[in-house]
Amino acid sequence: MKKSIMIDERTERANGQISFLVLMLTQFALAGVIVYKRYILGLPQEAYAEISWINFSSMALYWAIRLYLSGILPMISIKKMLGIYILLVAVISVLTYLIRGWPLPERWYEVLYPAVGVAVILGFYSLVAYLGKHRIEKIISE
Repeated sequence: MKKSIMIDERTERANGQISFLVLMLTQFALAGVIVYKRYILGLPQEAYAEISWINFSSMALYWAIRLYLSGILPMISIKKMLGIYILLVAVISVLTYLIRGWPLPERWYEVLYPAVGVAVILGFYSLVAYLGKHRIEKIISE
């Protein structure tokens, strides 16, 4: 006799919650390893750089896919996005210079890091918001 497995919404929801919890615990564990290696063992960043990138990529990709599939990110106007960009770059730059001081002349390119980093993050946000909205509109129109 053939056995079939009945999958309903409750099973899918439980599987989604389990997946989320396991992924979250894995990401927290990776972050804990990074903190341990950096602050307890005092290892240089090169000793755990790969783990940092894997953890960051995993978190960013997970949330991007979740937000894309839900289509709930608001589209921000160019004017508001520019204001957010200027504010974030200013805050990050001021805090960085207060903590680290001005970079040496041969490392002056480091002043571009906050501007480029914020631009990449806001651009990524805009792309995910646009694609998610487009996906939901396509589903609704069908």
